[in-house]
This record gives sequence, structure tokens and C-alpha cells, in this order.
Amino acid sequence: MASADPDLDDDAANVEEGSFLYGTDINESQVVRLFHKFVKGFRVQDTPADEPPLYIQQLDRQWEEQLQKEKGIKFAISGSHIAEFSTTLYDHLVGFPTEVIPIFDRELWNVSVRHLAVEPEELGSCQVKVHALLENNLKIMRELNPCDIERLISIKGIVIRCSDIVPDMMSGTFRCTNEDCKFETTAQLNHWTIEEPTRCESCNRMHSFEIVHNECTFADRQMLKLQETPEHIPEGETPQNVVIYAFDDLVDTVRPGDRVEITGIFRAAATRPIAGWRQLSSVYRTYIDAIAIAAEQKGRVDAPREEEIAGAVKPKLSEERDLDPEHFQEADIESHKAIRALAAETDPETGERLIRSKLVGSFAPSIFEEDEVKRGLLCQLFGGTLKNSDNNQRRCRPEINTLLCGDPSTAKSQLMQFAYKLAPRGVYTSGKGSSAVGLTATISRDPVTKDLVLESGALVLSDRGVCCIDEFDKMEDSARAILHEAMESQTVSIAKGGIVCSLNARCAILASANPVGSAYDPRKSVVDNINLPKNLMTRFDFIWLMLDKRNRDTDRRLAEHLISMYSVGDKKEKPKGAINAEMFRKYISFARRWCHPELTDDAAAALVKQYTDLRNMGGSREVITATPRILESLIRIAESVTKMELREEVTTADVEEAVRLLKAATYASAIDPETGLIDMEQLIAGVGAGRRKRAKELESMLQEVIAEQGGKSAMITTDQVRAIMNEKLGERKDQLMRGDEFDQALRQVESDGLVLRRGKQLEVR
Repeated sequence: MASADPDLDDDAANVEEGSFLYGTDINESQVVRLFHKFVKGFRVQDTPADEPPLYIQQLDRQWEEQLQKEKGIKFAISGSHIAEFSTTLYDHLVGFPTEVIPIFDRELWNVSVRHLAVEPEELGSCQVKVHALLENNLKIMRELNPCDIERLISIKGIVIRCSDIVPDMMSGTFRCTNEDCKFETTAQLNHWTIEEPTRCESCNRMHSFEIVHNECTFADRQMLKLQETPEHIPEGETPQNVVIYAFDDLVDTVRPGDRVEITGIFRAAATRPIAGWRQLSSVYRTYIDAIAIAAEQKGRVDAPREEEIAGAVKPKLSEERDLDPEHFQEADIESHKAIRALAAETDPETGERLIRSKLVGSFAPSIFEEDEVKRGLLCQLFGGTLKNSDNNQRRCRPEINTLLCGDPSTAKSQLMQFAYKLAPRGVYTSGKGSSAVGLTATISRDPVTKDLVLESGALVLSDRGVCCIDEFDKMEDSARAILHEAMESQTVSIAKGGIVCSLNARCAILASANPVGSAYDPRKSVVDNINLPKNLMTRFDFIWLMLDKRNRDTDRRLAEHLISMYSVGDKKEKPKGAINAEMFRKYISFARRWCHPELTDDAAAALVKQYTDLRNMGGSREVITATPRILESLIRIAESVTKMELREEVTTADVEEAVRLLKAATYASAIDPETGLIDMEQLIAGVGAGRRKRAKELESMLQEVIAEQGGKSAMITTDQVRAIMNEKLGERKDQLMRGDEFDQALRQVESDGLVLRRGKQLEVR
């Protein structure tokens, strides 16, 4: 019966006894022939016949880019391409990677020497990096079984810890301790161990060698800890972890918080229950030796690169570097052209760009209306422009912080979930389930070195991403105090367990909170409605009030919208965005990667004018209506609005849109319910202008009453003072004597030294 793989039939006659690799059913000569055929003959479908094969082109390009040929190259090969070319070769690779991958490395070097026609001494070693395995080799952490040991697998997860770089010995040099001998020999790494020679070849002594560290060769090694992604965790289960070991060029390629797909060899190593004992534990320690690490980009936005974060490189759209065929494949260039065309679409009647309205319509289309809130969340996803952080320059953060507060059932959590799924990096957590340690970093003991190490918390894992905190009002005060530094300075300072450091937490905070009593009271300020620290409120660029307003027409349209999502009939079209989900993600990714708008002179003048106008909106010099933080927020929002249209210069129209959004959000929540005017001091001090004015009037009247009573009696009760005040105020007593304002005024008079409290009585001074 013929084999399903024709390559297997061609080589069957050439298989000789003794040509199999020890412990396997792999014929080495067969693997060599198949690999040569693959490298020299594999072509992608619809490739012109006159073009060289795919991996020959890649080989030429990599050796051309490698200026120091003796250092060698790292050659990426797709596992799906190998499976498409030969299932036999793919099965050998997945089943016995420890034996097959070194053959790939050796034969790729042989192909390079022949193809480039150079001397063998001129080329360094080649390392094959296999990635993109077939779906049946893509494993979930909790499904890893003993049958997967020593097999090639791919696994996805979130990096939660990166260890320091440690040296990994590749070859050891040993010297004889005999004074008359001093013979040296070198032992290479073999099956993950370096065996010390037992007999000296020169003096024939036994066990006389000692290691010479300075003459040994080492490679870089790093330990990563990978955790399951939230979508792969079954209900009621806790996330699983797996240890990853990265070597050489894979070291320091990922950071905590990155979502990655790792291809490597699943291994198991015996452990000793007590150090120094010869006994081994029956439970083995499993880990993965990484061969390739790729970012998991599907469904998420790319984070800015390190060189852009440092401000060294800021590519401009006008340079069209994203369309350079030397750096991007044809499919990527076509995608970039489609994105540019989408941003350039205009209304034929007005000539205005349509992209902003399309983005708003495509953001959480299942959520009814709330277009202004969606615009604010889009601004947060696009973010401002990264500024150069010189030592002598004050750093202005590009991240936009947002707070959603209001009545229940207004889709706050749904909007947060949609933004979280698009965020480049991020953690979704609940306020009640988050502690101060969980937000910053926790200390644990390294199982190998036994040293104390820091494991990143939610804010650090969200660096350059979005940290979503639901039920923000139910957070403990100790945990909430951490956010003061993180939201403005964008760092988290740690001093515990002998470790003193400052960690980067350059993330945007997206929080949602319910009002006190689960119902927003429009007669109270936003600070009184939401039990949050006052100084924390000023660190939010947007504070959106999402209220459940009663309106018959709106209620009917909302009901029809919800019914259309669940009904199976064709009467109502189901809500659908103007831009599909994949293009939506690519668009935001492209804008964050390539668009870095700058302020023009007209925009700068408009910002100054708008800021001064905002400062004078209160109608009184005593009322604070804008602060320098508001001005910085306007800059960030204007830059993000410009990014939405892929423009490189901020215009006055962008500034006006930023001011409009800020007024619709933060300024709408900062209106004093008593005076009807904007009063930012509500967010700063928690007391509005009307309440301050009332408190001063009440305090002065109280001083008059106490002064009058001082001449009649040295002692007076608080009830008597309250009764006299009610009589004097008359009809205004309900306005001035409500709540705890009388007690606050009394405490102020007491602090001024006019009275001395003795229980329920006051001694007039």
C-alpha cells in the first residue's frame, strides 16, 4: 500500500539498517533530503514561476543584512509551510525536535555555503526558528500532558514575570590540579549536562580536575513565567502558569504584560527533595525551552516600539515608510494602503472626512447611542503624542485617563470590555478584588536562586496599555492611594523586603463607578454622589456622567435596539459597525504606530484662548473653572482627535472638538447643583462655590449669636444656639441649616477660639 506522503515512497528504497537516529524512527538522510527540497523548492501559492523560492529569498536577504557573517543568522521558518510541503518532515519535526532541529541548523549552513559560494570559515552558524505550527500542536496550558514531553508545541499566554539574565554554560574547561601536569581539556554541553572528565590523559590521575571559569563559554538565559489568558480560563478555575526558558537572541524580547505565542520543546526535569541527596522526586518539574517568541496580535492593538517610546524615532506619514517594500511584505503594504484610503474618504457634499463618524459607529455597535462617551474612549485608545523625556524637561504624559460614573444598567462595563479587548496591553480587574500589592508588585522567592524577586502587578503589567478597573468606588482606600502616583507621575515606587525601586506604570486608567445608593442624585455634586478622594478626581481627563434619563421616545428606541439584537426576524437590522472588527483594530494600530501629530502655531494660540476662556467661565474670581491639568488634557485630546484622521498637524478645529468633549464630560460633572455654574473646586476640595458661600454666611451669623450670648451667660448649649439661629434665619433656615453645615460652622468657630466645647455646652470666651 502506498504512503500518503509521496516523499516517503521516494526514500523508502534508500533506507538502510543503522541509518536511524538512536531512540527514534527517523532516518537522518531522509530528513536531510526533505529539508533541502523544502528550502530550495517551497513557493507560496500564486507566486510567479520566475521568482526564486521563498526561503532562498529570505536566506539571501538575511545574509545580506548580516554585516558580520561570522556571527551567523537566526532563520525563521513557518511550521505550516513545512506541513504543506511534507507531512513526513513536519511529523518528524514535531515528534523529535531535539534531534531534528540540529539537523535543520547544520543543513541550512550547508545550503548557505553552497548558495553563496563562500569559504566555510567565513560563515557563522545558522539557527532555525520554527514558528506558526498547525492548530493541533497549539496547546492550552491546562491540557499539557506527559505525552507532550519532548515534543514541539506552541502555547499562548500573558508574560507575568521576567527574571534577570543568567549565564548558561555551553562548554567547560577543566585543568588538572597536579602541579607537575596542569593538563587542560574542554567538555562540551551534551544532553543539557557538562560531564567533568574523571581521568587525566597526561598524568593518568583519577578525579584531579577543577573547572576554570574564565575559559568556559556561556550563553544568555532568561526565565519567563507565562500565565493563561482570561478567555482560556474555565469558569470557576484559577489561571495556570508555565515556566519558559529563553536563550540567546530571545532574551529580553518580551516584558511583563505582553501577550505572546511561544513555540518550544516541552521538557520535564527531575528534582531533588533535599539538596545534596541522590534521591529524586517522583514528581518532575516541567518547563518549555523556547525556540521562537511571537507577539499575539490578533484582536489587539500593537504597542509602540521602544525606540519610539524613547523619542529617538518618530516616522512621519508623509515619508511613506510604511509602504517601503524592503521592510514590509506585499500583504502589509496593501493593508496600509487600505487604511490610508479609509482615512481619506470624504463626504461628497460637505467635503468633511467621514472616518471619525465611522469609528464611533463601529465602537461597540451593540451599545445604544452614548456617542459622546464612545468618542472619549476612542481618544483614550488613540492617545496623545509621545514626548521626548529629557532630564531637564518636564514630562507630559500622552495617556488619557477616563472615569465612567452614573446609574446602573447604563453599559459602563460593556464599554470597558470593548476598550480592553482593543488595548495594546492591559489588565481588567475589579475594585473589590484588587489590593495595593496586586496593583503594584508582590515579592516572592525565586525557586532556583532563592532570592527575593518582584512580580509585577496590574499597573506594571499594563505599561503602555490600559488598566481597566471596574467597581472603582468599592476599592479599598489603601489600594486607591496607589493610583495617585501612577496616574500623574506614571511610576510605582516600591520599598519592601530590602528592594527599593521605581517601576514604570505608563498606562491609561479606565475606571467605572456607581454612585452612593446606586442612584445618581442631580441635586448633589459628583463628589458627593461618588465616594472617591477629591484629589484623585482631578487626575482623570474625562469624567463621564452616564445617567438613566426617563424619556418615552428614547425608551422606545432603546427597547427596539435591544430587541433587534435578540430577534431572529428580518424586520429590524441587527446593529453593525461601518468598519469591520479586523480593519478597526488595524486602523488604531496603524495610527499609534505611524501617526505622531504636532501642535501648529494656530492650534497653540487656540489652546491659549480656550484655556483663558475656561478660566473665566465661573463668573467670579473666587470660583476655579480650569487648572493647568485641564490644559494638558486639552493637548492630549486634541492630538488624539488628529490621530483619528491620520493627520500630522493639530488644527484649531481639533482644539475646538477637544474643548467640546471636555465640556460634555468633565465640565458637565463639575457643575455646582446649587449655583448652576462650573466649579472645578468641587473636584479639588469637594466643596462647591455655593456651599462655601453658605458656610461663610452661616459662620459669620453664628459668631454674632455667640457674641451676643457672651454678655448674658458664659455657658450656652448647642441646642440653644441652634434655636436662636433658626429664629434669626426665618424662612432661610432650611437653606442654610440643612445637613451637617451647622456642625461644620460650629467647629470652625471653635477652632477660631471663640468658644470651648464642654460636652453639649459651649463656654463663650
